[in-house]
Amino acid sequence: MKKRICCILVLLSHSLFAQQNISWGLLPSLNFNKKLPRDWSVNFKAEGRQSLQDEKNYLQTDLSLLSSRKVGLSSTIAMGYLLRLPNGDELRNRLIQQFIIVRRYSALKLSHRFGADQTFGGDEPTVYRLRYRLSSEIPLSGQEVDPKEFFFKLGNEYVNSLEESAFDLEIRGLGFLGYVLNPKAKLEFGLDYRLSSFLKTSARQRSWIGFNLYQSL
Repeated sequence: MKKRICCILVLLSHSLFAQQNISWGLLPSLNFNKKLPRDWSVNFKAEGRQSLQDEKNYLQTDLSLLSSRKVGLSSTIAMGYLLRLPNGDELRNRLIQQFIIVRRYSALKLSHRFGADQTFGGDEPTVYRLRYRLSSEIPLSGQEVDPKEFFFKLGNEYVNSLEESAFDLEIRGLGFLGYVLNPKAKLEFGLDYRLSSFLKTSARQRSWIGFNLYQSL
């Protein structure tokens, strides 16, 4: 199983680098989580985007705050707000709603995330999105991800967006290698590939090199 995953990641990386019509960029993020009483928790995330090809190298910064609560043994609801700081453009606001289901199997954690968000502000029209993400976390040693051990994180997401009367579908795929520093911190490094605008026009392909730090407080 683990050898197959390695082969898939290698083939994906090779196929992406071989294509010339893909834009590349960096997508680092910092994530801070804090558990609260009565099954509540909060998450603060700071994420930046920088192009590796365009003259306008630095694109934007996203700052988000989500509050979530467990509503069952394996399900959570979350709501939050995101502030987008584009480079040289007007601020954008986003309201976020999510429902997450996490299933744990032998040597596998599977997560389903159903989400909706509304982005508004500035001179741009409001964008409404519905999204579904399936992701898995696979330990490379043993049955669980323990401190000082590596893991694979694989994911697939479908993002439906409506802006005025224009509909678009974006398909995302990601493959990350993670490392657990300690029980409260972990690192992830990998590739986030996004395909959009293929329903009516020529496809837009973007690949982000991601680096994520997660810290529990």
